Amino acid sequence: MLTFTPSLFFKHATCPHWIWRDLYGDQQRKGEMPELAQKLLEQGVLHEEEYIKQLHVTAVDTTLGEAAYHETLKLMQQGAPLIYQGSIRADIDGVRYQGRPDLLEKIPGYSKLGDYYYRPIDIKNAKEVKSAHWLQLALYSLMLEQLQGVFPEDCAIINSEHERLPVTLTDSSRTKTWAKIKEITAIMEGSKPPLKLVSSCKQNPWFKECVREAEAADDIALIYKLDTRAMEMLRNLGYKTVHDLAKLRPHQLPKIPYMSTDAIQRVQLQAQSLVDHEIHWLQRPQVPDAQLKIYFDIEGDPLLQIQYLFGFWIVDGNQPGRYVSFVAEQPADEGKMWQQFLAWLGTLPASHYQVYHFADYERSRTLGMAKQYGGEELVVPFVERFIDLSTIVQQSVIFPLYFYSIKDIAKSKFLNYKWRHPKAGGAQSIFWYEKWLETKDRQVLQDIIDYNEDDVVATEYLHLWLANNSD
Repeated sequence: MLTFTPSLFFKHATCPHWIWRDLYGDQQRKGEMPELAQKLLEQGVLHEEEYIKQLHVTAVDTTLGEAAYHETLKLMQQGAPLIYQGSIRADIDGVRYQGRPDLLEKIPGYSKLGDYYYRPIDIKNAKEVKSAHWLQLALYSLMLEQLQGVFPEDCAIINSEHERLPVTLTDSSRTKTWAKIKEITAIMEGSKPPLKLVSSCKQNPWFKECVREAEAADDIALIYKLDTRAMEMLRNLGYKTVHDLAKLRPHQLPKIPYMSTDAIQRVQLQAQSLVDHEIHWLQRPQVPDAQLKIYFDIEGDPLLQIQYLFGFWIVDGNQPGRYVSFVAEQPADEGKMWQQFLAWLGTLPASHYQVYHFADYERSRTLGMAKQYGGEELVVPFVERFIDLSTIVQQSVIFPLYFYSIKDIAKSKFLNYKWRHPKAGGAQSIFWYEKWLETKDRQVLQDIIDYNEDDVVATEYLHLWLANNSD
């Protein structure tokens, strides 16, 4: 009998091959769990324990094993008001579903248990409800429906600030949950998902194995930003390898869903670039220049929903570049960091400068924080000088790369830029920040700052490389 647990939703959202390879892959090829993922699991437990201290709960001993299910059901039958870490399970259509809701809360109503029933409450180290959260609650509710005869629709998440966020499970929620369960159980039964490589896959301990398999098969999953739905149709049409796509004739193709003619042509160029391991230029890059050049990068924690570092690399004419940063050493310091940033903005000349960044994060976060903390009169003119180098890259050049992050591009043989820390990356920066909050080790904080400095210098590196190829 298959055993289905809530953690499968997270694994599937990260990379469906994670589930398949855990069951059928060569375990010697499995990599380590990324440090951020591991840290968040640990921190989630600490956050949960902190919240539970303020409640009157009846706890189920997590070491009981099989007996924990019987103990939980006994507590439910006795009507315990709030059960902590109860174990529940249900056998439905040949699959055993089991899990441990953080809390089972007794509420008035009618069920097999009497004039009450239970609903699941989960404690999450995040500010908002995410899809994986309500899927998990829906799974618990489906199990509880088998145990008590009632599907609890009104559930909740306790967020990182100990706020109770209501979650209402509708008929649509049930349908979507069963559809997701069906996808996952098919994988568990041996149906290997088609290969695909997206940025979230990098948080999967099997990521390198997925890349190795795709490279060995010359699979079209290696094509950057090829829509998964379009990928399926291309495979059905016989275009299964990168070499197949490199030789395709776009005008002979039928209509490909979710892809324009321009997108198909770009896919072909991307394939050709991978085949010959060389750059393909679409047009000469047009990069605005300025006497004063400012390179900007923000470090943010999506779980705490804060920005904890604004970093700038400033180059004035022929003078050596200098690094400026503003840091929120605690989440509560975000507003203080913002005020420091605004004060610095006031020192910039009224004109004669451009701000270079990579991707939309800096623009959206800066404008968002201006609405939250004020200072739009300073921020809007600053943002109007933004130059997004990722847009210029997309318009001008095809790289023989599987991903187009600033690190993938800057580390390539074409730029050959190196970060100081071997684990440098956005996820690693978040891991360091979470570790800094826990340990107050200033070397960890310095690692974050050094990484950000490398990021903004890499942005200059890319800018100069584009400018040198603009003639």
